[in-house]
Amino acid sequence: MSDLYQLYLDLVRWFLDVVLVVLESLGIEEGYLHGFVKWLNGDAALWLAAGVAAVFLIIWTLLAAELTMWIDRRVRARVEGRRGPRHVGAWGTLQGIADWFKLLLRKRPGVPSAAGAALSWAMVLGALALLPLSPWLKLADPVWGLVVAAGLLALAPVPMAAMAPAGRRHAQVAEATASGAVLLLTIGSMLLVGGTSSGVDIVESQADWGWGIVLVPLGFLLFMLVMFWESMRLSRVRSTSRVQEGWPGPHMAIGRSAVAARYLALGILGALVFLGGWSGPVADGAWWTLTKAYILVIVASMFAAAVPLATPEGTARAVRNHWLPLASLNLVVVAVIMEVMA
Repeated sequence: MSDLYQLYLDLVRWFLDVVLVVLESLGIEEGYLHGFVKWLNGDAALWLAAGVAAVFLIIWTLLAAELTMWIDRRVRARVEGRRGPRHVGAWGTLQGIADWFKLLLRKRPGVPSAAGAALSWAMVLGALALLPLSPWLKLADPVWGLVVAAGLLALAPVPMAAMAPAGRRHAQVAEATASGAVLLLTIGSMLLVGGTSSGVDIVESQADWGWGIVLVPLGFLLFMLVMFWESMRLSRVRSTSRVQEGWPGPHMAIGRSAVAARYLALGILGALVFLGGWSGPVADGAWWTLTKAYILVIVASMFAAAVPLATPEGTARAVRNHWLPLASLNLVVVAVIMEVMA
């Protein structure tokens, strides 16, 4: 049990103890209500703590996704010589929330089910639950945590792509699966070097051997290419004309949040695997993980804004012909080097 989860459990039990004291002060020392609260404070406390943790994770993910989308829009606007979002909130900070509600309430006949976008969002949420921000600030860090988190992030775009209009569904699914394969191969190369798939252990191994960006530079460049594609995907989802083509409604509202959340999750994963995670020149902590993650987001958005917006067909073709073989070669070379050094 992680320290953060133990904190949630302690808070739940403290609250239930207070409820029991209040009930007893009112003379309710037995009966169904008193027995139910005692049951919650005993057998069900772990499940209640998990529910509280999930609520906090959902709220944090929603807010962090909107911040990520705002940063991406501001960076793109600066690179393209535009002013960027500015109408809702200071410096346009609430523009993404306003757009989200506009899409959510703007329903028209033929809108696809939001189930695909919701599943994509849930998969990103699961990946974030497995990515530690610091040795203390983590919900879970199993020995296979990074493998599962990378797998969830690699597959997360697929359910949403499968709900695209029939004329673009094949291209979007191909783009999602191809970029996901590059992500898995890239993360796998660094996990071979670190010798672990635990988030905490991979950060600690970099303290001894150096950051992953130095140990596996090609892997880092390929990972940044995955973030570059995600910035392109976020721009396509956000584009007014393409949103109209994609049938506005809950599907697109949840989809925008899912893409932005995945973009941030990729940044956190990259910070952990390639940039030393929460280690910094002073005061190691979660702020370093988030700072590095948002630096990766800013850099990827800058490069994505400097080139024409790619189509899903073009991305899938480039990945299949060039980047997937290069990622496979990178993994093989790293495996051979590690075998020779062993």
